[in-house]
Amino acid sequence: MSKLKLLTALTCLFVTLPLGPAVWAQQPAAAPPSLAAPSPEAQLLRALLEEVRQLRTELQRTSVNTHRAQLLADRLVRQQRLVESLSEEIEQLKALIQQSQDTSREEGELKELEASIQETPDPQVRQQLAQSYASLKRSFARQREYAQQEAERQRQRQQQLETMLRAEQVRLAEMQEQLDALDRDLERQIAESRKIK
Repeated sequence: MSKLKLLTALTCLFVTLPLGPAVWAQQPAAAPPSLAAPSPEAQLLRALLEEVRQLRTELQRTSVNTHRAQLLADRLVRQQRLVESLSEEIEQLKALIQQSQDTSREEGELKELEASIQETPDPQVRQQLAQSYASLKRSFARQREYAQQEAERQRQRQQQLETMLRAEQVRLAEMQEQLDALDRDLERQIAESRKIK
């Protein structure tokens, strides 16, 4: 077995020995790095590599900024919807408060009943109408009291919503400013890339 290994090693040596000087002769003698001037191909290669690095960096920055802009735009849309929802709820509360303070219907019914009492000649009917009038007046008074309490609760809710709305509008404005700043940054990057070309 050892003879086979020795024979294989010697064969490899004899086969490569004649090729060695021919291969070495084809390679130029290496000059010290400080004395050798870079070839035009090497300079071109370095310039291309630098350009590729710059493009990769710019592409990464643009990709990150695009991703940030998309996230910010999505958040901006959600924030806008929230602001609109709060505004709608406030308007609905204002309408409910206004509606609860409107007593014209009840006053109209009481006036009609009062007129009927005065126009009725029969004392028994008049007394029944007077009792109905008193009962209806008490009922309307309770409804008015409840409506006032409800209106007060709605006013407090309206104030809370208006405070929330102002805070959300500030956030919306901040997000819009962030998006504008990102847009300006992207525009600046585009302008810089055009100058480089």
